[in-house]
Amino acid sequence: MSHSLKFTLSAIALTGALFSSASQADIIISGTRIIYDANKKDVSVRLENKGKSPLLVQNWIDLGNDNAEPGSIKAPFAATPPVSRIEPKRGQSIKIMYTATESLPKDRESVFWFNVLEVPPKANTNQEENKNLLQLAFRTRIKLFYRPTGLPGAPAEAAKQLKWQVASEQGHAVLRADNPTPYYVSFNSATYTSGGKRYDVDATMVAPFGKAAFTVKGLQNASAGKL
Repeated sequence: MSHSLKFTLSAIALTGALFSSASQADIIISGTRIIYDANKKDVSVRLENKGKSPLLVQNWIDLGNDNAEPGSIKAPFAATPPVSRIEPKRGQSIKIMYTATESLPKDRESVFWFNVLEVPPKANTNQEENKNLLQLAFRTRIKLFYRPTGLPGAPAEAAKQLKWQVASEQGHAVLRADNPTPYYVSFNSATYTSGGKRYDVDATMVAPFGKAAFTVKGLQNASAGKL
């Protein structure tokens, strides 16, 4: 039986409505990820309002828990301005600065998340109509990678160095990834082909010098072996 693995690498940008998934966010972040090189004083991120109405925008950085309240997060970064109003078809630059008193690991990347929450202005309706008015707030998260200076190898080559194994685990086929590099490897999509049939893989990210197991959707068993 033949086996093959195909995947697309990308920083994952998660965009969703807090109250509805049918609409789309109007605030666009320039880029799908942020790289903060340790030798930089700060980095800038550009936000653009593609909508037709002014928007109040709040931004913050979290440690990976997307349910944490912004005020309770102790991230080693500050994003300024934390709140801004962006007019239609205009933009706003957000400056991100490293503020920690203790240094992050110097032998590998560290990952955080940059959040943007947009809230449209209240509609000009009377008080009675406001009771039945649903205001949508949209939140977008992209990864922020802190990259120490002097890391060996090239980030673009990290994916090629992953070591893969396919195995059966509790009645499901899983792909196990071993990352020997100091860089995070993220996946936008991944597929696994077994016996001429292609299966989607629930792949997300593998940490530096770390291991991860991803479920092969719809495939119950697989022979263990390197790919």
